[in-house]
Amino acid sequence: RRAGPAPAAPAARNYGLVALTFIVFGIYVAALPFLGFRLATFSFVAALQAVLEPPRSVRRCTVVVVVAAACALITHLVFERYLHVLLPRGSWTGM
Repeated sequence: RRAGPAPAAPAARNYGLVALTFIVFGIYVAALPFLGFRLATFSFVAALQAVLEPPRSVRRCTVVVVVAAACALITHLVFERYLHVLLPRGSWTGM
């Protein structure tokens, strides 16, 4: 029998992170009617990035904000302007 690399250990299951992801998504869905698509999506993407990989530097915080803003802007432009899909407007913000 040959000596080869040891088999990789199975990845640890992180049910707490899965539950937290569902909670963040639930808050996003609940916030949509109040904040509107753009603000709720920006907040959701930023929060989910922070939950999945907490930023530990100013550079990483900047990346979180830029990615969240780009995601909200690009999806808004694609759906509203290109596909003509009416996205939720916020009752608190009118956006």
